Amino acid sequence: MIERSINFVWLLVGFATMVNAWRIGLLGSMGPDSGFFPMICGAIITLCGLILVIKPKKNHVENPDWPKRSAIFRILGVLGGLVAMAITLPLLGFAISAAITTFVLLQTVERSRIIESVIVTLASVIFVMYIFDHLLGMSLPRSPWGW
Repeated sequence: MIERSINFVWLLVGFATMVNAWRIGLLGSMGPDSGFFPMICGAIITLCGLILVIKPKKNHVENPDWPKRSAIFRILGVLGGLVAMAITLPLLGFAISAAITTFVLLQTVERSRIIESVIVTLASVIFVMYIFDHLLGMSLPRSPWGW
């Protein structure tokens, strides 16, 4: 019963995302507008929710086990990292907040070695900044120091 309810929640979340994206606007005079990407995401969530509601249950579990303690901490680590990035983005800019968040997530969730974390962090932040600044011509939030 709870599983069926959660499936309906996904259906409603996807539909609400689509409605809000429609209100923002899908297409403008220069092409896709701010609501275009959320509309695509909402459609995917709605479709997945609909599939979950319609499909027959083959492997129904009566008492599902909750994740182990370490898995719960990894989930909370991801959520905490995303919240921390959202809070620090206006204060520190994209480069610093993304670098800190990526490094911490690689250390806590992925548990990679420090040198690997540093390389992946620097490469991903530089790549994303290059894509947005040079190829797309969109500036990401800057730090008070200009980078």
